[in-house]
Amino acid sequence: MRNIEGIGHAILLHFLGLPNPPNILAVSRNIKSLESLAKSHKNLEAVSVDFSPSSEVKPKAGAAIIGRAISRWGRIDSLILNHGTLDPVAKVEDADLAGWETAFQVNFFSNVDLIKNALPELRKANGRVVMVSSGAVELAFTGWGAYGSSKAALNHLNMTLAHEEPAISSIAIAPGIVDTDMQKALRDGHGNVMPHQEQSLFISLKESGQVVKPGDVGTVLGNLSLNMEKGLSGKYLKFFSRSFTISMLYRLTW
Repeated sequence: MRNIEGIGHAILLHFLGLPNPPNILAVSRNIKSLESLAKSHKNLEAVSVDFSPSSEVKPKAGAAIIGRAISRWGRIDSLILNHGTLDPVAKVEDADLAGWETAFQVNFFSNVDLIKNALPELRKANGRVVMVSSGAVELAFTGWGAYGSSKAALNHLNMTLAHEEPAISSIAIAPGIVDTDMQKALRDGHGNVMPHQEQSLFISLKESGQVVKPGDVGTVLGNLSLNMEKGLSGKYLKFFSRSFTISMLYRLTW
């Protein structure tokens, strides 16, 4: 079974395809797919980091990542905070607090850590922070309590950052139903928790071709990280429809 390319990979390919690509520090749990790209692109460095609570590097991850970027490139102009986990998918009555802790560490606390460590450089550069949120902050699905709650916290972090740091532009984007491994897991693996009518929604969206392509999302998020209108700072935007929202964001960013 092929591995579906995710949003992060799509963002990276968008950057590398630009006429004047930026310097990039790409962070992933598994960087094997990035090693060949890093060898052929001098402006790309890839590092492997696991943000989960069990990881030995977790307590120092933010400082280590930001320090690596400054050491290599001398500055930080933007952050794209895309990493995340849907698990645990379970009803609140079956909640495993350790699983919720992992979800919040990966989806929320690691982002606070990265932003905190990057702030001095972002202030110097009048930089930008792009946070990948989710429509789950407004829609309840059975078993998504940990995921939706952690993404809602991320949205508030976005508003707080924009309020506290006027030199920095920050935005949260809900990319919609994107054709990634997470969507495949929803269609194939969570029928024991999600009711049939909820799971069938994701199946029908895939079958009818209504899922968003990672490349479309990657282009928009990448462009926002390079050129974001100040008036967008602190806002939460959604992909209501692929063609309309992407064209709208292109106009706002270029």
